Amino acid sequence: MFDKALRIEGGPDWHHFHVYTDSEFVAVLIVVALLLAILFASAICYYVTRRIMLMIVGRFARQEQHKWLRAAERHKVFHRLAPLVPAAILYAAGPLLSSLTFPMIAALGHPLALLAACYMVYTLLRAALAFLESVSERYSHFPVSNERPIKSFLQIATILFYVIALIAVVSVLLERSPAYFLTGVSAMTALFIIIFRDSLLGFVASIQLTAYDMLRVGDWIEVPGYVADGEVIDIALNTIKVQNFDNSIVMLPSYVLLTNSVKNWRGMTESGGRRVKHAIHFDVDTVRFPDEALLEQLRREIDLPVAALASGHAGRHTNLGLYRLYLTAHFRDHPAVRHDMPMLIRQLQSSQPVVALEIYLYLDKTGWEAYENLLSDMLDHAYGLVPLFGLRCWQPQCPSTPQS
Repeated sequence: MFDKALRIEGGPDWHHFHVYTDSEFVAVLIVVALLLAILFASAICYYVTRRIMLMIVGRFARQEQHKWLRAAERHKVFHRLAPLVPAAILYAAGPLLSSLTFPMIAALGHPLALLAACYMVYTLLRAALAFLESVSERYSHFPVSNERPIKSFLQIATILFYVIALIAVVSVLLERSPAYFLTGVSAMTALFIIIFRDSLLGFVASIQLTAYDMLRVGDWIEVPGYVADGEVIDIALNTIKVQNFDNSIVMLPSYVLLTNSVKNWRGMTESGGRRVKHAIHFDVDTVRFPDEALLEQLRREIDLPVAALASGHAGRHTNLGLYRLYLTAHFRDHPAVRHDMPMLIRQLQSSQPVVALEIYLYLDKTGWEAYENLLSDMLDHAYGLVPLFGLRCWQPQCPSTPQS
């Protein structure tokens, strides 16, 4: 059954020990004891190593200066490293089992060593991925994380770890050197470029976006042609995630931001002033020089500059000019208008038979809701005073409907 003798012959790493027996019963006992010893040693070493390692890591992680270690502990980086010890024991036990002449057991020695080696690669991969997650979490606590996101770089590192692990596993299973497989990678470069085209373009775009500080999480961007008008909520390797103001989510390829026109409103937010550029169109037939009745009405109703309403100066301004002077004075005294930025009320050239005044100024409200509410109040006031100056807003005439 076992060649009339159970033989265990250790090589140089086992210090040349030999075990022989002619008894089948003794051989079975020895093999069972050997297997149990391997399993028992693996289990004991796993729990002892895990407990000691976690105890040491936990003690250091509680210190304030070791926040990175605390993040790694939360993501169980060291928990995932603990199985390396029993896997190494099983890997070392493979040659020992192969040296047995006991049937079936000797045949399992080599496959067991290969599987243990593959499991060690898998364990290191899981620990590396957990470490990347801990780096991402810890980096997110820094103020610079919104300006310099590293998610795309972590995704590149993840891909590299997977590729390295795949090469290592294939090398172990085929019992070839990793260099043997790396020499063939150059011949498949063109194929890799085709397969990972979006990833490569996204990686290059992510580097440029980060290096030139072109995009941050929280920026309000507009991308014509992609129905993207909202806030950037995520910057990844291949995609930029934008949440529109209607709460829809748009996924944009990273390289789109380099190959297309993109409007980023970050400068407006950082400056603290949001522009108002609004034109009011007047019927040209209502523009005239004011008479005393109109001036008297303006003196009673509004606080217009005294010089503009004085009888000696009133003839110099039309009712439209007085309206422009009033808006200029009103907006100059408005507490929400930025006085360190351009502010003017000007006439615009128009191709229609109308006169147009443009309100051009900056408000200190940059938030969408606050800005729109304030702008609406200001324009309501501007439009409400138009009849008081004897003016009328211009409206295109609708064609009359023929009566039956």
